[in-house]
Amino acid sequence: MLAALTARLRFRQAEVDSGQKKASKLPDDERQLLFDMFMHLSYMASLATARVSRNKLFEEAALLHLSSTQYFKDIQSLADKLAIDYAEACRMVAERSSNPEMAALLLRTAGSLASGEDEAEFLTREASALADQYASRYERDVESLKKWTDGYVALVVSVGLVVIVSIISMMIYSIGNTFLIGVTGTGCAVIGIGAWILYTSSPKEVFARRVGLTSQLQKNAAFLFKTVFPAGAAIAAIVSVVAGLGPALIVLGVALMPSGLLMSIDAKRMSKRDSDVAILVRILGGVTSAIGTTVTEALGKIDRRSMPALAADLRTLEIRLKAGIRGDICWQRFVSDSGSEVIDRTVKIFYDSVAAGGEPGQVGRTASFYASRIAYLREKRALVATTFGYLLPPLHASIVGLLVFIIHVLGLFSTTLLKTAPETGSVGGAMNGASASAVASIGAFTSLNIAFLNVLVMAVALVLTLGNGWVTTVVSGGHRLRMAYSFSFMCLITGALMTVLPGVANKVFESITATP
Repeated sequence: MLAALTARLRFRQAEVDSGQKKASKLPDDERQLLFDMFMHLSYMASLATARVSRNKLFEEAALLHLSSTQYFKDIQSLADKLAIDYAEACRMVAERSSNPEMAALLLRTAGSLASGEDEAEFLTREASALADQYASRYERDVESLKKWTDGYVALVVSVGLVVIVSIISMMIYSIGNTFLIGVTGTGCAVIGIGAWILYTSSPKEVFARRVGLTSQLQKNAAFLFKTVFPAGAAIAAIVSVVAGLGPALIVLGVALMPSGLLMSIDAKRMSKRDSDVAILVRILGGVTSAIGTTVTEALGKIDRRSMPALAADLRTLEIRLKAGIRGDICWQRFVSDSGSEVIDRTVKIFYDSVAAGGEPGQVGRTASFYASRIAYLREKRALVATTFGYLLPPLHASIVGLLVFIIHVLGLFSTTLLKTAPETGSVGGAMNGASASAVASIGAFTSLNIAFLNVLVMAVALVLTLGNGWVTTVVSGGHRLRMAYSFSFMCLITGALMTVLPGVANKVFESITATP
C-alpha cells in the first residue's frame, strides 16, 4: 500500500510538472493574459448562474481558446486524473504559476471553493474587480501610448532635420562618407527603436476572430492581398529597373490599396458592431427573462433600430432560427459574419450560459458588461490613434519631400558649378585672396558624390515609409492585414514625391539661375 501511495505521489508530481511546462509556453505579455482572464471570469460567472456542477464549470472553462486556458486545463487534469479536490487543484496550480495576478486569482478561487461560497456570486465579484483592474491598466497604456506618439513624431522630425543638415554641411566642408553613413544609420535605427516602443506600449487585445478571417469583407481583403499584391510587387520590381524607385512605390501602393481599404472599412464596421452587441445581449436577456420565453421568441420582440449596426444581421438570424435551424449553428453563423472577437466572446458568454439553464437577465447583464467595457476602452484608444493617424501622413510627406527636393537641388547645383569651375580657374594670378577662397569652396562642393547621397536619401525615405506605415496600424490596433492600408498610403506619398519633385526642383533651379 505504501508503494501504491508513493507511485500516486510521483504521478501527481509528474502531472504538476507537466502543467508547469505547458504554462511556461503561455505568452509573456501580461496585458494579453489579463485581457483573456477578463473573458474567462465573465464566462464562468455567467455559466455559474445555471447552477452547473464544479466539474462542468471548470471543464467548460478549459475548452476556451484563450491564453489563460492552460491554467484551467491543469486544474481539470488534476481533478479528473488524480481525483484532487478543485480547491486543492487551484492552489497547486497557483503555487507553480509564474504570473502573480493569475496565481492570486487561483488562490482566491481555492479559498472560495473550500469555504463553500456560492460560485456565481464569487465569480461575478471577481469579474467586476478584474474589469476594473484591466480598465486601469488599459487606460495607463493609452496614456503612455499618447506620450510615445508625440515622442515618435519628434523623432521623425529630428531624424529628418539631422540628415538634411548633414547633407547640406558637405557644401561647407567635406565631412566624409563614413560620417554621413553613421548619421544616416543612426537615424534609421532611432526610427526603428521608436516604432518598437510604440508597439510595446500599445494595449494588447484581439480585434478580428482568432480562428481566422470570417466576415465577407475580411475574406475578400485576404483574397485580394494574396492575388493582387504579388502581381503588383512583381510589376513594381520591373518598374523600379525601368523607371526608378518612385514609380515602383506608386505601383506597390496601388497594389496594396484594395485589400487595405477593405480591411479598414471592416474595422470601422466592426467597431460599431462591438458597441451594439452589448446593447443586444442586455435587451435580449431582459426581454427573455421578463416574458418568460425563449431567446428566439424574444429576438422577434426587440426593436432593432436601437442597434443599427447589427439590424440586418439580426433579421437574418431571426429568419434562420424560425426556420427551424439549430440555435447553436445560427448563432455561430451570426458570429462568423461579424468577424469580431468581442462578438464571438460575448455571444459565447450569453448563449452557452442560457443554453445551460442560466437566468437570462443576469447572463445578459454580465455579457453586456464585458462587451461594453471593452468597447468603451477601445474608444479611448481610437481617439489617440485617430489624431496620430491624421498627423503622420502630412509629416511623412514634408520630411520625405524635403529630403528628395534638397538632394536634387544639390545635384543641379553641383552640375552647374562643374560647368563653371574651369572658367573661374582661368583668371590665374589675377585672383585675390577672396576669390581663391571661393574657388577652393567650389572645389570642395563639386567633390560631392551626388549618386552616393541620393542612395542614402532613398534609404532614409524607405525606412520612414516602412516605419510610419507600421506604427499607424500598431497604434490603432486590429488585424495585421490592416497594415496594407497604411503601407499603401505611405508608399503612394513617397513614390509621388520621388516622381514629381525632381521636375519641380528643375523648374525652381532654372527660374533662379535664368539670365534676366
